Amino acid sequence: MQARRRIEASATLVREMDTTLKAIPVAAQTVHHPHFGAGVLLKTYMGGYEWEVLFHNGRRFRLPAKEFSAESLAAVQPQRAPQPRRAAHPTLEMDQFRARQTLEALRVGIVPVQDAETLTIGLEAERVTLDRAFDRSRERSGDVLAVIGDYGYGKSHFIELAARHGQRENFLVAAASLDLVETPPSKANKIYEALIAALRYPDRPGLGLRPLLQKALDHPGVIAEFAQLCPRKPEECPLTAALLALQECPSETAYDEMVDWLSGRAKAQAGMKSCLKRPPRLYVTGDIARQYSYLLTAISVLATLLGYSGLAVLIDESEHYSLLRASQRERADAFFKAMIVSALGLNNGRINARDIPDNVRAEYPISFASDPHLFFLFALTESADRMPVGAWLAPAQLVRLDDRFIEKDIREFYATLLRYHGLAYDYTADPAKYAEVSAVAPGLLSRALAQHRINLRELIRTAVTSCDLLYLHEDYAPGAMLGELATGLKV
Repeated sequence: MQARRRIEASATLVREMDTTLKAIPVAAQTVHHPHFGAGVLLKTYMGGYEWEVLFHNGRRFRLPAKEFSAESLAAVQPQRAPQPRRAAHPTLEMDQFRARQTLEALRVGIVPVQDAETLTIGLEAERVTLDRAFDRSRERSGDVLAVIGDYGYGKSHFIELAARHGQRENFLVAAASLDLVETPPSKANKIYEALIAALRYPDRPGLGLRPLLQKALDHPGVIAEFAQLCPRKPEECPLTAALLALQECPSETAYDEMVDWLSGRAKAQAGMKSCLKRPPRLYVTGDIARQYSYLLTAISVLATLLGYSGLAVLIDESEHYSLLRASQRERADAFFKAMIVSALGLNNGRINARDIPDNVRAEYPISFASDPHLFFLFALTESADRMPVGAWLAPAQLVRLDDRFIEKDIREFYATLLRYHGLAYDYTADPAKYAEVSAVAPGLLSRALAQHRINLRELIRTAVTSCDLLYLHEDYAPGAMLGELATGLKV
């Protein structure tokens, strides 16, 4: 009861804390990254644990400082702002404000997207698998991974890791989360629409197809090459027909309408028909899996012609499949199998492309090209009614997330969490008070996770609560907190 009262009081106090915004610039400093090479350090975040760097190849990323060379770390170390002790009226820096935002998300067990890499627990082997899949997608036709795990074990987190990794590897990234109302697994057109709306780029702001189309229009030779690669007549391919029409189209209204149409948001409008008189139809009923896998691979091929590595398609919440009727499952199967064949090729060894039906009005090849450089990743919850991915993919293409985290992983997470907490609330942890907690709490959490008493999301929430209690209650002895934590976890 006492612990519960402390937690409730802590939640009230935490939400009353001040938040102000300011950046931490640093003096120009050349740093070296093993993958991206040399670059100029622009800003540091989280007390120097993350660096924003403009690389000499023109790409700009924010990465964990530990990824850079030892020489870079040694050179930049003196520039890190010293962590001040708590003042009566502190003025917060921007990374402190973001740290508070991060903690608010962690209190409900969610790791914010901007902290996906810094606050990942374990997953070393899984990240190696992800690296290799991106390498194969860049160097060959593509690759596929299915992420399987129970609720609360980090499937969405892994997808965000993949998205951030894909952008660093120069892929376009399209991610969507399925649901039974807006984006059901059985409606390929709705999945396509959600993916295109979220399409993001490694080198420019903006979402959706417009930045890609504009870049293509700035390179007419690429459009000509793309049209030559088209496996259908150019006027019968939606993306090819649109690009050719936009080259000669002076109307901004027609341009906007064509982007909406290609993005799956609207039917062909009268304005765009002034430039594209007979646009190919984008079907929304019947057997349409082939058309939308074709369109996604066409976007990937266009991206590679414009200098990108390819397209990463990431789909979360595929477990809604288990709630579909038999006829709906067949259409969901068709789309996911079409995407797998597109990425792995016709000779994938497990899925026969002939089993994926054509639309009665328009036959489409499954893929725009034999080597679209497409990476396809989708996540689903383990259940008896889930997609039959074991029949579609090789065992090496199945990534299983469970509670097999070693204590070292949780200890590293807890140490990072304490740094976030100290930065967020502008205090320096007292070693005498926090040493015992840092040594014992991760072990308690690790045992509770291994005994299935909590899941990963609950572990994150509990870890943040322990930091809040120690910070907000100066009279709360570490031994008492650890005792109550062990009792609550039943370990």
